Formats: sequence, structure tokens, C-alpha cells
Amino acid sequence: MDDRIIKPTPAMRAASEWYARLASGERSTETQQAWRTWLDADPAHQSAWQQLERVTQHFGQVPAEVGMATLQLPPVADRRRIIKHLALFLTASATGLYAYREQPWRGMLADASTKVGEHTQIALDDGTSLHLNTDSAVNVRYSATERVIELIQGEIYIETAQEVATTYRPFRVETRHGSATALGTRFSVRDLSHQTKVTVFDGAVAIKPHHQRGEPMRLNAGESIIFNDHTLAEKLSARPTDMAWINGLVVAYAMRLDDFTQELARYKTGVLRCDPAVANLQISGSFPTQDMESVLQTLERTLPVTAERFTRFWVTLVPA
Repeated sequence: MDDRIIKPTPAMRAASEWYARLASGERSTETQQAWRTWLDADPAHQSAWQQLERVTQHFGQVPAEVGMATLQLPPVADRRRIIKHLALFLTASATGLYAYREQPWRGMLADASTKVGEHTQIALDDGTSLHLNTDSAVNVRYSATERVIELIQGEIYIETAQEVATTYRPFRVETRHGSATALGTRFSVRDLSHQTKVTVFDGAVAIKPHHQRGEPMRLNAGESIIFNDHTLAEKLSARPTDMAWINGLVVAYAMRLDDFTQELARYKTGVLRCDPAVANLQISGSFPTQDMESVLQTLERTLPVTAERFTRFWVTLVPA
């Protein structure tokens, strides 16, 4: 069998995300309607979904009911078993959609995760405080020699605790693009899909892309950087608003409406879009991530826009 992995398309990624969401048990009438709307919106979506169905049917352990026709899903325990095995199958087969490290199934099997719009705080064994932003997932690996947080998706904020073990264990966050080793610090790490963003609020962090030669780069308090597997971008000044999500807020200062909409969409189940006709409008203020309807109403009152609702899961900001 050809072991090459098929390069994912946006439609494939979306199809996988919908499958993971539906297989996780989130299958209300509204969710299924939103899925159907996505499916019917583009022939590429239908093709990607059909390809995903062919993969699951080829695997053999996924019930035929988990399909386009009925979406009748198996019990939770069976879903977790199916998804775990399917993830392994997809990494080994040429019929796989994309590499295991980029699959949404991993978030469902993670040590800790949040749904869209959720935020949680976890106290780790050494006293480190770990915050997970919306739609985030991590694995935690503590051993006698190291402390590692694997960021699978989303965004995290960390306040590292002083090491209590007799032998010092470095604290490291691993992402799909590289690693960030804490040097006694408060910092955030965000997965941007094709890049990783690290922002340091206190202390320092050593950044090392996977394929970069040489010593790690030191990122100090008040600095932020974006990197991929090979290269580091120029350092930027950290913004206090970068950690506003910990308090349930999105903070904007003269932000383009399309950029604001993209940021806000991270906290909304379904689809939130901005019409190009109003993309250049600017917005400032603090907006609660837990009250999306209130935010939309505020936008309608303060800007010449209307929130056009196809369903409550599909909203587009258009000219008023």
C-alpha cells in the first residue's frame, strides 16, 4: 500500500471537525441543521464528507449509521474506541485525510480539553496553573526528568510553579511547530494551525522550532513571537489584551471588523462571518465571550451593520 499521506484541503479539515463534533455526542437538532447547511453550501464539502465516509467504512469498525443519511451515533464508550482506532488507521493508510498530529480526534482523546466558548483552569501536580481557552486540548506528561505540556489545538496560559522535585525538571510546551521552555514565567501559547504564537508576560521562555539549527531563542517578558517548523518571525511587543480571554473578554482597539469577527468566531459554536463590504469598519471595546448575542446586538447598535442570521449557528455581519 502507498503510505503517503494526502495533503488536507480546507473542506477535508472542516469535514473531519464536523465528524468529530457529531461523534462526540453533540447532535442536537440545531447542530445537525448547522452541519447540513455546511454540507449543502459547497460541492467540495459534500465531496470531502463522502471521502470521510469512505474512510470510515473501509475501516470497518465505524457503524454505517454514522453517515450522511441518518447521523445515528453509537454510545459514548464505543465512539471513543472508534475514534481512537480511526485516528491510528488514518495515519497509516493512503486513504487517510491527513497526519495524526493534525486530526481533530486527538482533541477528543486529550488529557484536558474545552469546547467552543469554554474556558477552564487546571492545577497541575507541581502547583503550575494551566488555563485552556476556547476549543483547546492538551496532553500532560510529567515524569522524573521533565514536565511537558503538549498543545494539540487552541490556546493555553501558564503560570509555572517553582519546581518541587529534588532533581530539577524543565517545563516545556510542545506544539506542532516546536517547543517553548519556561524559565520561571507566565506565558501563553496559541496554535495558529500553520504557526505557533508565544507571548511572555513575566520571566522568559526559550523558543526552538523543530527544524531550526543552533541554540533556542530567548523571549523575555513583554515580548511575543510567531514561528513555524523552520523559522522565527521578528519579535513583537506583547499586548496586555493578549490575556484578556482569561477573564472572559475579547478586547479590541481600532480593530478591523473582519479581524474582530475572526477572533470572536473562536468562541461561537457554528459560523460567524463578516461581509467584505463592512470588513474595513473599526471596532473598539471589551466584549464578553460568554454572551455572543449581546456582542452582536452591540455591533448592530454601534456600527452600520446587521447580524444576518440564517440560523443561530450561522451568522453574517452585513451592511445595515
